[in-house]
Amino acid sequence: MELAFLLLFIVFFCGHAKVSASDNLLSPKGVNYEVTALMAVKTKMRDELHVMDGWDINSVDPCTWNMVGCSAEGFVTSLEMTNMGLSGTLSPSIGNLTHLRTMSVPHSLHLYLA
Repeated sequence: MELAFLLLFIVFFCGHAKVSASDNLLSPKGVNYEVTALMAVKTKMRDELHVMDGWDINSVDPCTWNMVGCSAEGFVTSLEMTNMGLSGTLSPSIGNLTHLRTMSVPHSLHLYLA
């Protein structure tokens, strides 16, 4: 029950976060903010099946990555991480995915709110 509440809180918070009027995906230096957030998520995971091997910090578009769903505008809207053999801790950087609407995580993932 507590895990379900926590997941709902995260999805609600991320789904209602406001972003700048420009909704710009890239920083002035050409870094995709969502790629940066997802890479922070990756660093906290144990990925024994290597399902995150295609996640690349040098990528401009995470929409082609395994487990990542995006809107037509190119924003990350879903993460489907169940049944992928992942474990670890969910990075607080998940909150930087401002258009995230749905997320499924394995029971072996630890969720912490700071």
